[in-house]
Amino acid sequence: MSISHFRLAVFDLDGTLKTVRDPYVYLHRRLGVAEEGEALIARGKAGQLSYEEWLRADALLWRGAQRSQLEQWLREIPYLPGAREALARLGEAGVQIAIISAGLLLHAELVADEADIDHIFANEILFEDRGAGEVVSGEVRAHVSYRGKGAVLARLQAELGIPPAETIALGDTRGDIPLFERAAFSVAVRPDHPQVAAAADIVLPDLTDLWSVSQVVR
Repeated sequence: MSISHFRLAVFDLDGTLKTVRDPYVYLHRRLGVAEEGEALIARGKAGQLSYEEWLRADALLWRGAQRSQLEQWLREIPYLPGAREALARLGEAGVQIAIISAGLLLHAELVADEADIDHIFANEILFEDRGAGEVVSGEVRAHVSYRGKGAVLARLQAELGIPPAETIALGDTRGDIPLFERAAFSVAVRPDHPQVAAAADIVLPDLTDLWSVSQVVR
């Protein structure tokens, strides 16, 4: 079976389709709040904040930032080599494509528009109109936690009527292992930890040679 015979391809976004692994850290740096953001990450890792509490605290650091500016910075993040071509080829083959990301819905929407992606799931940073354009309000809606991607994929598969046997999953961090567990074939794209590589069927440095793995897909 070749990759194009799968009915659903599920991608992580940050670090898998785009080069920056952590969009929150990236935006903290662009907005000049890197130190405050690092402190929140430390509190989250220490268990002092739930995922949604951390996300809301993060968004408060960006309060008042222009939506247009955030979009510009997110568009500047390069795609991994081969990413655009892989997405286009999957689409041409009739494979449904999904992004399941613990990153920003704002970013996923931009990528979906650019690459004609069918389904996107990520976390919402809410905006308000202050007359001179939309700005970050400080409110959020958390839809995908770092460890919660498997449940999101399970709901999508049930909705589409596509089983794990007809799903391929691609990711780069331990948060993507639950995606691998619900797919017949999994690809670790420049994995950030040995556990990610061990959990995948194949490891690639980028998406340039994705189609060449079709010969080992069963």
